[in-house]
Amino acid sequence: MVDIDKANQEALSRLLSAQPVLVDMGLAVDVVPGMGEKMLMHAGPPITWERMSGPMRGAVIAACLYEGWASTPEEAQELAASGEIAFDPCHHHNAVGPMAGVTSPHMPVFVIENKDRGNRSYCSMNEGLGKVMRMGAV
Repeated sequence: MVDIDKANQEALSRLLSAQPVLVDMGLAVDVVPGMGEKMLMHAGPPITWERMSGPMRGAVIAACLYEGWASTPEEAQELAASGEIAFDPCHHHNAVGPMAGVTSPHMPVFVIENKDRGNRSYCSMNEGLGKVMRMGAV
């Protein structure tokens, strides 16, 4: 059986000793482990198009347009519902996603390395204010 107190102490120790350093930037498909050409990484647990919230659907539509997989929002919705796109949680790829946002293969991502342990994580760029691909803004 797991000793919860010992596990919590180890988790806190790792957090406090972490040394995150920005080491690179690249396209998600080139640097994120397991990122596929027709994949969208998303925040939260595994989910299908049918169960996505409106804001997440909006982000998926925007990503499909960004990637050139669709020419219109309507085409993007059809594609998303078709099963041709793999949806996978960011945390399955050592990545993080903002709120209801998604990361598509050709989006630039930051590569962060924890110098204490050598592990890497990935995060898409924040597009700033205005029309962005998080919270469903298109």
